[in-house]
Amino acid sequence: MKLLDRLNRKFGRFAISNLMLYIVIGKAAVYIAGFFNMSISSYLMLDPVLVKQGQVWRLLTFLIVPNYVSFTDIFWLAISLYFNYFIGRMLEREWGAFRFNIYYLIGVICTIAFSMIFNVPGSTFFLDESLFLGFATLYPNVQVLLFFFLPIKVKWMGFVVGGLLLFQFLSGGWATKLMIFAGLLNYILFFAPDLIARIRSGIRRERFEDLSRPGGRSGMYKKTGDNGKIITDVTFHRCVVCGRTEKDAPDMQFRYCAQCDGNKEYCMDHLYNHVHYRDPSLHPEDAQPGAGWTPPQGK
Repeated sequence: MKLLDRLNRKFGRFAISNLMLYIVIGKAAVYIAGFFNMSISSYLMLDPVLVKQGQVWRLLTFLIVPNYVSFTDIFWLAISLYFNYFIGRMLEREWGAFRFNIYYLIGVICTIAFSMIFNVPGSTFFLDESLFLGFATLYPNVQVLLFFFLPIKVKWMGFVVGGLLLFQFLSGGWATKLMIFAGLLNYILFFAPDLIARIRSGIRRERFEDLSRPGGRSGMYKKTGDNGKIITDVTFHRCVVCGRTEKDAPDMQFRYCAQCDGNKEYCMDHLYNHVHYRDPSLHPEDAQPGAGWTPPQGK
């Protein structure tokens, strides 16, 4: 997002590094304090009625209220806090502290706004789900140990979480729908453009692959050369770093980078470790000797 890049240059120094570590420590502290005062969580939750009565601290303290408050839920709490910290650290490493702060802040502001406007109690449950969905989108093939012993790829967990959220949204009351939308709006804003681009890319790829099939279905998509003959040897994907195409590496996945200006496509070997392209026409401050970016020559 170009807007985030500009904001990062101006306000990036104010970003909170290791934000999720502080959130996790706060939740653990509140849970432990509950052993001595069972009602402590009730003084920290986001209750719009009590906030309007002057208990404004709840606008912040609800962030450190654990989703599991019963003493018998300590196992689930441990898993939840570990995943929150791990996912937050990975997202911050991928995006940088400022971008991750904005992602989390959007979810917080939306949760507070929807809670106060519609008088619905708020929590971080759906906000935590948005962190996981963001992680699953960026790292779909990362393998984690579910319950600390069952290996599973994150993308399958993401499908399950997304399916459950969709079921809750469709079957739940209006309050549940509002909180799900508020908690996931940050995910929608950050990832919807890239997901739409992937869907379009998949459709275009199917059209191109149809060219190589005998008696292809969609003659309207076939390309012709100057001699009028149909061109079937067409490559759709090309990594701008190494020049590989889907013909060079049939099992390789290719993705567009949301942080690069323009439609820059990379193979999975270079998607997360390339220098982001900045269009000089959009960033005149970069116009100086040696500045700019030139894609390498393909094969």
